[in-house]
Amino acid sequence: MRQFQHRGKLKIGVKIVSLRPPNQWHLDSFGEFDDYTGDYLLSSLGPKRTKLNMTFVKNWRNQKPMSKSEYVDDVNRLWNKYTTALENDYRNHRPPK
Repeated sequence: MRQFQHRGKLKIGVKIVSLRPPNQWHLDSFGEFDDYTGDYLLSSLGPKRTKLNMTFVKNWRNQKPMSKSEYVDDVNRLWNKYTTALENDYRNHRPPK
């Protein structure tokens, strides 16, 4: 279970991640204001480059949905945190957390 802020209000949600080695994982997320699924796929772009494709399906509950720009900003903010942490772990030769 996770608590987070959304539009100034504390929300609670659950996220379940299913790993599909070597290059895929699936996310099921259940929350107070929405449910969604996400599929992630890593593809090689050469010896030193990898592409990440993400596909999401979001179902809003009885609340006004975010606009597309709000949603994109929210996802980008989250992935900027993940990217920084993964790059730091890689630079320091630590396994990802």
